[in-house]
Amino acid sequence: MTQAQIDNTTVLQTLVSEARSRGLDSLDEKSGKDLAAAFGLPVPRSRRAAGPDEAAQTCVGLRPPYVVKALSSQSVHKSEMGAVRVNLATPQAVREAAAGILAAWPLAAEGLLGFLVEEMAPGDHEIVIGGYRDPQFGPMVMAGLGGIFVETFSDVAFRVCPIDRQEALRMLSELRAYPVLTGARGGAAADIEAIVGAILAVGGADGMLLQSDGAIQELDINPLIVGANSACAVDVRIVLAPQHRSACGQRREPIDFAPLFSPRTIAVAGVSSTGQGAGNRFIRNLEALGYSGEIYPIHPQAEEIGGRKAYRSFADAPREIDYAYVAAPRPAVPSLLESAAGRVRFAQIMTSGFGEGGRNPAGVEQLRAAMRSGGMRVLGPNCLGVHTPRAGVSFTRSPAGAALAGHTGVISQSGGFGVDLVRYGQARGLHYSSVVTIGNSIDIGPADLLEYFCRDADTRIIGLYLEDVDDGRRFFDVLRRDAGCKPVVILKGGRTAQGQKAAASHTGSLAGNSRVWQAVAAQTGCILVESIEEFIETLLLFQTIDLLPARPAHKVVLFGNGGGAGVVAADCLAEQGLALADFSDETRPRLQALNLPDGASDSNPIDLPANVFDRSEGAVARDILDALRGDPGADLIVCHLNLPVLLSYEGRRTVENIVDACLDYQRSPGRHARLTLVLRSDGTPAVDAARHAQSVRATAASIPVFENFVMMAKALGALVRYENFHHRKSSQHAHGPRREDSPARHEAGGTGPGDRAHPIASA
Repeated sequence: MTQAQIDNTTVLQTLVSEARSRGLDSLDEKSGKDLAAAFGLPVPRSRRAAGPDEAAQTCVGLRPPYVVKALSSQSVHKSEMGAVRVNLATPQAVREAAAGILAAWPLAAEGLLGFLVEEMAPGDHEIVIGGYRDPQFGPMVMAGLGGIFVETFSDVAFRVCPIDRQEALRMLSELRAYPVLTGARGGAAADIEAIVGAILAVGGADGMLLQSDGAIQELDINPLIVGANSACAVDVRIVLAPQHRSACGQRREPIDFAPLFSPRTIAVAGVSSTGQGAGNRFIRNLEALGYSGEIYPIHPQAEEIGGRKAYRSFADAPREIDYAYVAAPRPAVPSLLESAAGRVRFAQIMTSGFGEGGRNPAGVEQLRAAMRSGGMRVLGPNCLGVHTPRAGVSFTRSPAGAALAGHTGVISQSGGFGVDLVRYGQARGLHYSSVVTIGNSIDIGPADLLEYFCRDADTRIIGLYLEDVDDGRRFFDVLRRDAGCKPVVILKGGRTAQGQKAAASHTGSLAGNSRVWQAVAAQTGCILVESIEEFIETLLLFQTIDLLPARPAHKVVLFGNGGGAGVVAADCLAEQGLALADFSDETRPRLQALNLPDGASDSNPIDLPANVFDRSEGAVARDILDALRGDPGADLIVCHLNLPVLLSYEGRRTVENIVDACLDYQRSPGRHARLTLVLRSDGTPAVDAARHAQSVRATAASIPVFENFVMMAKALGALVRYENFHHRKSSQHAHGPRREDSPARHEAGGTGPGDRAHPIASA
């Protein structure tokens, strides 16, 4: 540590110790400002006073106008209590203001420590800067504009600490009211660097939150008064943590998950001699998927189960067990684990009743003790386990027989969600390296599996369904450190819950779960989605499309049948930060030369009524894509087809020919824009069947296919956010994410999602 860091930490420890020795849960404002000043924050010149007369006397040497505030031992909102008086011109006015505060103070002056008299700070803008200790991710910093912007509009940005100067600037740029700080409409510009410095004094590596090592629970600087060349923290509120807690998560060694995801031996406990147990169903799944390893049924009495020799315990199995599937009754589970005697590498516990809803905490501890005694790692309890097609292992039957192996790894805290993912996802063309459900996570948690998927060569896209993350700090560190080269899509359950229900500061009351996860996404580049449908569609997009962070997508060309549909699609794209492309001087005449008939449009969106498509039986789509092929201003092409209308021309191959043109475009050299399809149906069996058939063809050629404009736009919005994040990261560090893939591989054509290399391609 530098001498400055040592000095700052000493001041912090001294002030915190003094407050705790007096039984206080917060620092009074004078102590808070002393601490802020020690960390480099400008504060007004101020003096303490015991009463109104002394308050007037302290004005000597201070510059008017003056401010008088109550000093309290409690966390109170002074403005709401009338305990702040501003713009006082004389010592007599200060005396009268202090007397008025004393007279109005509730509970016979209980908690009133005296008064703070200070110089009133000049400035044009009010900024609020806060700190908050999130129960999942630890210290977080907040910034926003004060006054109406924070009180009414909650216009703030959060980040997980520590942050640097660039991250502080991005926080400010996210604010809707940011133009106010830069002098919008002739207003006064603020000293941005002074604001950044104040944010770093709170949330930087050397800032108050991290240097407090968990002693600070909440912190408000509200407001920071900012002028053109100055900033001053005129109100500082610091709430202490109820007890000392370390600020950072613990580093854990990565787990070797190979025995879990590629097991050579599987033991199954919870089988029935009647064949109806959960374990029996699991064995049938293994058989249906062609699992080639050894299977050991575990049963306390039966000699064989389903034609296989049964064993009394894990220790009785003839070989060490890579993966033990445990669906035994709850009372039997701990003794089963203890009996392993070090011969089980991973036990997945399907059995529930260990901690759900806070019930049976003694059972949880008993299970942990049994796990340690048995010498294995545990997945669950209350989870379905793993779906790993390469190994022929799954907790559910594939809807189409044998599951196809792919490169998407998913972690789910819900078993039911895992089943939905496997069945619905595969029906949409999503192929998995693994899907793993983790239930109550008494041992293996999301951070462990995230770290594994980040290293796993077979996994190129990562998805997570999360409800809570006990080791959130480690999860964040893994996400920021390791996941940069792989898209990470997160569906967060319970994101609207308040992070701190009884908050003592503005920062605490604003730090809802949704804002916390938005901060995580902003700092790590992960993608947040809001539904299972959006989750699957976004994973499918990343599975199929080329990723080009060197030239992030922004401009889109729309073409298809239905003018109104094009307008709706354009609106959906605009909501996700995408704009319609302007055609280049070379593209415009090529489109005009097609001489599209009346009723069609060769501008963007390109609108072709169904009868225009039918005249050439869809061949016009090939001409349009040829005209668009090299346009440098188009990053994405969205071809949208209203299938019920196009299919109403019976005996025609219009839809097939349009998709053929898309496949040829995808294989062609020199294409600049990436292509996606929207195939809309009316829900009738015939149209749904046609949509499915064409979706399978397009997805196999690495063309993303969507069923409606909303999902298309949200998925493309995710692509834009991911590419922009990595483009910015590349620009800052003078090198980008690893590029193990070549676009020529995809342009040569037709490789399915199971055959693709790493999805980040060169520009």
